[in-house]
Amino acid sequence: METFPQNAGGGKRLKKLCSFFMIPALIFGLTACTDSASKSAVSASNDKPKELTVWVHVPAEDPEGKNYDLRAKEFEQQHKNVKVTVEHIAKTGEGSGYIDRLNAAITTGDLPDVITLESVHTASYVDSDILLPLNKYLGKDVINSYLDTIVKSGSVGNNLYALQSFELSAPVFYNVDLFKAAGIEIPADKNGNWTLDLAWSYDDFLENTRILKKFMGQAPVHMFTDKNGWQMYAHSPIIFSNDAQLVGKNGLDTDGYLNSKNTIEAFNFINTLFREGIVSPTPKENAFATGKAAISFEGPWLIDALKKDYPNLHWSLMPYPYGKKGHNSAPHGTWYVAATKHTKYPELAAELVAHLTNKDSAKAMEDAAGLIPGHKELLASSKLYSEYPRKLMLDQLVQTAHLKPKSPIFPVLEDVFGDIMEGITLDRDSVENLVQAAVDKSEREASRFKKK
Repeated sequence: METFPQNAGGGKRLKKLCSFFMIPALIFGLTACTDSASKSAVSASNDKPKELTVWVHVPAEDPEGKNYDLRAKEFEQQHKNVKVTVEHIAKTGEGSGYIDRLNAAITTGDLPDVITLESVHTASYVDSDILLPLNKYLGKDVINSYLDTIVKSGSVGNNLYALQSFELSAPVFYNVDLFKAAGIEIPADKNGNWTLDLAWSYDDFLENTRILKKFMGQAPVHMFTDKNGWQMYAHSPIIFSNDAQLVGKNGLDTDGYLNSKNTIEAFNFINTLFREGIVSPTPKENAFATGKAAISFEGPWLIDALKKDYPNLHWSLMPYPYGKKGHNSAPHGTWYVAATKHTKYPELAAELVAHLTNKDSAKAMEDAAGLIPGHKELLASSKLYSEYPRKLMLDQLVQTAHLKPKSPIFPVLEDVFGDIMEGITLDRDSVENLVQAAVDKSEREASRFKKK
């Protein structure tokens, strides 16, 4: 689990009381000298470049890393006497490396001007009082260019703190040939597309995956079972789709939410998948790509991998299953860009955030990585996301509920969600007991914030 960002606070300001006893002639002499020195200092200051540092979590050779470097150079060219340094601190695993460096800087108060952060952790950083409210410096026309989902994800309360030029929505992959061979009727609209409104309910999902299991003689559904942030990202929408939440509106109360009837019911649905052998607790590597799984909950990056390395695999995308009608949900979110309060140049830093995530960035990331453009104008004209199956990811992003909590204890919620999923995977205890243990752990952590 990523280390929860602690409030760096600030040292007590030292106040000095000085008394001056000077004769008039001395005052005049000192004033003259001071004026001369001040003018020299101002001149030197004007000549000195304004230096901005950006920390990003991706390697320089990554498409996203290359994009940040390119935008930084453009920003320098557009602003006289401005120097932008992009430092690539590649994350490993759950973000360690980058996250460790960032948390250390929060503790010491040695943050750069601009950082990247996971959008779901924005509230945690806002609680630590380190992020600059971008809406104080950016015009409405600039902010309104971004997708509403991006603005919403990067906002806490009435302020916008983070932006990105692209968005993600993880799909559910299915093997068309295996479905047909097993006699599964594939839902389709008049154009032959499995659209969002034709999503399977929990019961539909169970019924059809039981048929697939019998036909294949093995677990037909692939889900990653490692305890990490993927559990919250990919599997929490299954919970939200049952009209369930993990935490109250204050972002702190889990009792009555994480252990509600609807939440327990949703976790029991996942539990049934494991207990009936529909999902294996030890998933096989490349199970879907090699035809050993008929359904897979994976990220959109798999699309290009399948096209490149498994051109003969007949696959498509299906909507996330739902618990209660009208509460469809799906994964969304990625790493965003934010300015910190430690910058000497807040207006410039906010402008830099906007430039790093502008329309050119959105187009570059769509072309290089197939990511959903984060600007309304580009999305409306995107050929890549105007046709199925990719359009389904866009529909999920725009039309489904996104209920991942904006909470100062989100890292804790992410951790206990992983505890529950791990407990279900390994059949450690009943769902009710696993959930209650998670509530108890969350409430202990939340109590620190309730006392503030």
